[in-house]
Amino acid sequence: MLTLLTDFYGFTTTPFTHPLPSADLFPARGLREVQGRLTFALQERLPALITGDVGTGKSTALRAFAHALDRNLYATVYLANPHLTVTTLYRQILLALQVEPAFGVLRLLPQLRTTLAEVTRKGRFVLLIVDEAHLLPPELLEQLRFLLNEEMDSTSLLTLVLLGQPELAHKLRFAPYEALAQRIAVRYQLHPFDLEETAGYIKHQLRTAGFPGPLFSDGFIAAVQDHTKGVARKINNICRSALLLGATEFKQILDETDLKRVLLDLEGHVV
Repeated sequence: MLTLLTDFYGFTTTPFTHPLPSADLFPARGLREVQGRLTFALQERLPALITGDVGTGKSTALRAFAHALDRNLYATVYLANPHLTVTTLYRQILLALQVEPAFGVLRLLPQLRTTLAEVTRKGRFVLLIVDEAHLLPPELLEQLRFLLNEEMDSTSLLTLVLLGQPELAHKLRFAPYEALAQRIAVRYQLHPFDLEETAGYIKHQLRTAGFPGPLFSDGFIAAVQDHTKGVARKINNICRSALLLGATEFKQILDETDLKRVLLDLEGHVV
């Protein structure tokens, strides 16, 4: 794919495909909000909740935030699989902190608390990011609460960030999760791009791939916004397919007619 696009458009990398390095991410308002709020949460060691619909860039924003941290000061534990047992949860955190887990679930929680206290004593801070947290079963949400200090007013041994779809915020309102919900002091819901940001995002992707000029018409971009509602993942899918169409048919500018053809190929219908 890169050879085809490079031959025709002169791209140095394939746009709308692979995650960009953190330094090259499009500086959307939502990304800046997430980074600002998580910076505060990490400084104060407060639990945080970041939600957003599928494809809005939650995981990308969290990875960029974690990547920018000083590894001498912060130990980041990223859990992407919500389908864990309690034992596996504790073991994965300990292994990420380079500690050999003890045998037996009853020994793991005390060992983890001791490990967190030792990391803190050495002047480092632990950031625990749990992705797809809306899929966590009740027992794992309860175990995450146990990792926070028993006293709500005391300083936590880690900063917990729950990352998930909007139903996670609704789920935490129910009584079984009240103790955890009360501890979550930082919240933000990531929203899709508006038209201005969609246009900026598309142009940013092209510039980052080595193409400084216009490639999509204004009408194309407006129609992409209307069809995707500003969801970055959907924008990527459409624009990537449009570029393949353009390179195959030697098109220097892609317009609304081309978009209709792309949507017909992708989804079997037109706008």
